[in-house]
Amino acid sequence: MRKQLQRDYREADLRSEGLRIFTMLDPLVQVAAEAAVRKRVPELERSRGLPAGSLESAVVVASAGQGEVLALVGGRDADYAGFNRALDAVRPIGSLIKPVIYLTALSKPAGYSLVTPLADRPVSLRVEGGKLWQPRNYDRRSHGQVPLYRALAKSYNLATVNLGLALGIDRVVETLGALGVRRSVQPVPALLLGSVSLTPLEVGQVYQTLAAGGFRAPLRAIREVLDASGQPLNRYPLAIQPVADAAAVYLTTWAMRRVVREGTARALRKRLPAGLTVAGKTGTTNGLRDSWFAGFSGDKVLVVWMGRDDNRPAKLTGASGALRVWGDIMAAVETQPLPEFLPEGVTQVWVDPVTGLLARADCGRRIRVPFAVLGIPMATSACGVLPARTPSRRSEPAPAPRRAKRPKRGADEFKNEFLGY
Repeated sequence: MRKQLQRDYREADLRSEGLRIFTMLDPLVQVAAEAAVRKRVPELERSRGLPAGSLESAVVVASAGQGEVLALVGGRDADYAGFNRALDAVRPIGSLIKPVIYLTALSKPAGYSLVTPLADRPVSLRVEGGKLWQPRNYDRRSHGQVPLYRALAKSYNLATVNLGLALGIDRVVETLGALGVRRSVQPVPALLLGSVSLTPLEVGQVYQTLAAGGFRAPLRAIREVLDASGQPLNRYPLAIQPVADAAAVYLTTWAMRRVVREGTARALRKRLPAGLTVAGKTGTTNGLRDSWFAGFSGDKVLVVWMGRDDNRPAKLTGASGALRVWGDIMAAVETQPLPEFLPEGVTQVWVDPVTGLLARADCGRRIRVPFAVLGIPMATSACGVLPARTPSRRSEPAPAPRRAKRPKRGADEFKNEFLGY
């Protein structure tokens, strides 16, 4: 609130003019957020064997449609008036970047749909300085051809990198800016796995735009300011701007719902009330230093970060850390499920998830998937027969064991996976 005021008033006026400031704060949501952090952070700290007082957290809660900041927690001690991590902790976001990449793809319905097969295969690139960039999946395996929605739900790094490179990193940066990121972002390959660093409030802006169907409402904490006599001095009207294709945002949200239904955030299903549908994304960074979960219900956007101020490992993935605080808060506040209606330009179609083509009624593996009208496939799949260019399961190389030894790294090689779990 103070930062927003400092854009319009001198510090001396704020202290002496007797201003009456009306905020968007929801005390019940604030209490729930503080309680979740106060309970979970010490528990996770002890379970991971971390030094007492070393694990920190930040929370941002905003309204989905209006961008009103309803609650904000800057650290485990909510009464501490110093460093506010929700506003000022700039941390790598890991796999929270992935919905931005998939939105970029789904904005091109002639080229991509939720069931477009993506290649989850190894990537090796020479980057700045001549180093070799070789990202990998969290489970150390490659998964062959996977439907686009599953690549996001399971947070497959290799499929995401291959998709991002095909789209063009500059296009992803443009999408990130459209969703609300104002800081400079370097268009480097590691961006595709979340090397970009943002504050929890900035992440909240990105996910607010997704939650609002592609309509960005700048996050704000103040509704209006009155002088000492009750006369209005300044109002902060709602300023909503369409910045992303509504159909593409809906498809991305559908895939993010699968993150909770069957993907890296499936633990939420047992934590949330029955009937409460939500969409979200886990995020984890190298060395388990940052644990993120960002997502939304029908009317609330919620971002949680966990980590350490000294940037040492927190020993938490997005699913084992921030997700738990997120679930505690969302289960404690009054909220609405995601709407079920289809936006204009989107329809549901039965398809074969292996081929991405239309499926006959006798296709046992068919699923019903939303499509942008311009992207509906015209051909019908020979269900049960793999496409000619897709290797059979027997011809695929055996996956590496989950706990395989890491190879020694040469002087010109580095790995930057920004773990996607």
